[in-house]
Amino acid sequence: MLLLSKMIERVSARLLQAQFDISVAQWRVLGFTCIAGPSSATFIGDSAEVDQAEISRAVKTLQDRGLVARQFAAGSRKTMVIAPTQQGRDLYDRIHAARQEYFGKITRRLDKKQRSALSQGLQLIAEDVVFERELDAANAD
Repeated sequence: MLLLSKMIERVSARLLQAQFDISVAQWRVLGFTCIAGPSSATFIGDSAEVDQAEISRAVKTLQDRGLVARQFAAGSRKTMVIAPTQQGRDLYDRIHAARQEYFGKITRRLDKKQRSALSQGLQLIAEDVVFERELDAANAD
């Protein structure tokens, strides 16, 4: 699974850069905020297992390009949240469509039942990864 993940990420990195001039880290931040809504860098890092320095660099670039904005969280003068701009949402939609097309291509030889089983299996694995991560964090405390 690790090898397959790395293969897909490398292809994705090349495609994201070539087609949209965006890095994988920038895509993760933009995608996260478009799906989950305005979020702090800490929340994004904890949820997506992304290093804070990587998030910081990605946010700066996205902000410089007008794709995200940083603002104070409601009722806070300390916590900043990152939110996509309309331009960011538009780019997210275009990238998301391209990603769906790519995943359609790499799963095209699977029939409907196999694609459904793959999706369900990946969901179960993701849930177990989250559970194990939370268990490890609890044991570390």
